[in-house]
Amino acid sequence: MKKALMSTVIVSSILSSTSVFATQLTPVTPQEELAYTLGLQAFIYGAGPLTVAQVRAASTNVDAPMDNGAAPLNMMGKTLKLAGPEDKVVPTVNNDSLYSQSHINLNDTGPLVIEVPPTDNRYFIVQLLDDYSEAVGNLIKENVGKEGGKYLLVNKGWKGLDGGIPDGIDGIIESRTPMVWYIQRTSVFGDKDLPTALKVHDGFINYPLSELGQVHQPVKLTHAKMGISRLAPPKGLEWFKLIDSELRTNPVAGDAAMVDQFKYIGIGGDKPFNADDLTAEQKKGLLRALNAAPQIIQYASRDLGVKNNGWAMMYEGGRYGNDYLSRASINFRAAGLNTKERALYPNRYTDSNDQQLSGKYKYRMTMPADAPAKEFWSLTMYDAKHLFMVPNSIDRYSVSTNRKDELTYNKDGSLTVCIQNSKPTDASCNWLPAPKNDFYLHLRLYEPTQAVLDNTYALPQVIKQ
Repeated sequence: MKKALMSTVIVSSILSSTSVFATQLTPVTPQEELAYTLGLQAFIYGAGPLTVAQVRAASTNVDAPMDNGAAPLNMMGKTLKLAGPEDKVVPTVNNDSLYSQSHINLNDTGPLVIEVPPTDNRYFIVQLLDDYSEAVGNLIKENVGKEGGKYLLVNKGWKGLDGGIPDGIDGIIESRTPMVWYIQRTSVFGDKDLPTALKVHDGFINYPLSELGQVHQPVKLTHAKMGISRLAPPKGLEWFKLIDSELRTNPVAGDAAMVDQFKYIGIGGDKPFNADDLTAEQKKGLLRALNAAPQIIQYASRDLGVKNNGWAMMYEGGRYGNDYLSRASINFRAAGLNTKERALYPNRYTDSNDQQLSGKYKYRMTMPADAPAKEFWSLTMYDAKHLFMVPNSIDRYSVSTNRKDELTYNKDGSLTVCIQNSKPTDASCNWLPAPKNDFYLHLRLYEPTQAVLDNTYALPQVIKQ
């Protein structure tokens, strides 16, 4: 009895103390505050599938496969040229490779054959992401070989056919969600190499298991007059309707402890999210969360992850586990990231003095001869606000060692990049044109060395001149 009395006294004391603090704050109803708190968590947790869903909606909003990478659901689009400023669907899209893209619903297609053609020594990757932007698998030279192969993409728990795995299939890849984002890249060694690269690029295809053994032609593409256009974003509480739809369609059993609490705001409950089912206080709390969550994610994006000489390393790409804030931050900056072993994406907003990079100034960066990438590296320029490439007078949006004929190396094998708005007077410096305003730099290390994976390699500083 004494213990029970003591517990009551303690609880009463806590409630009394917190009520004193509450009177000092702007009064809000508990219902509004709960909706706000859960709304923040739901938005941060849902940012991964939200981003994938937005890319999918824009990329599948066509009637036929297109040569800008768009295609109807369960079909493949391809790009036939390197990305540029006109491509405004995925932030920080690369300027190094051609793309093939499919948004796949395995519930519709059943097991899907992914075919990789002979590629010789050309860099390629078939990247598979689930609906939460988590890596499902990667097909590369090391696990496919130069002669290509056929792999089967299946829903988690697929039991196989009566006769087991079909002949001619080199491996099985299992996805934890039925929605899968297929992103394939074929490297290009400069403009002169484009026709040869396209011949290899044509050979990346996928098709239902029922068509295994049939002869397949390259994807027939319809010409697009422009890059993929972004669709109008949801308005107000429609954001939560979209999050609810993705979590409902692609549930992850291991995240139930997080997701189950969202039912108090109409997400993941017995029926789809409907704002009309919410009280005025709940709507007010969720609208506050919609205002705050993107700001929190953007703020966190500048400090999350390991730093190396001012570069944010983003080691978490493709493997986020329970780090939902990193997943949100990375997807808002660079949707569709590879895992660190395949490609690492150091990035920065600031110079060596921690000042915002701006086209008002001139900068230099010198990569040593022992660059930390076994395939190649590139440095790409984006505007700081939207993270898209910015038009410039020479149509150069990246400096890439995959295009050596465009570059001038120093005598010691190092490579210096002049990052500025105006053309540099030093002809030996490789010019990466900057916009007039604030910008953001994205370094890509394809097949990074162990030293950079261990963060023991000091990346080059970006120094204001």
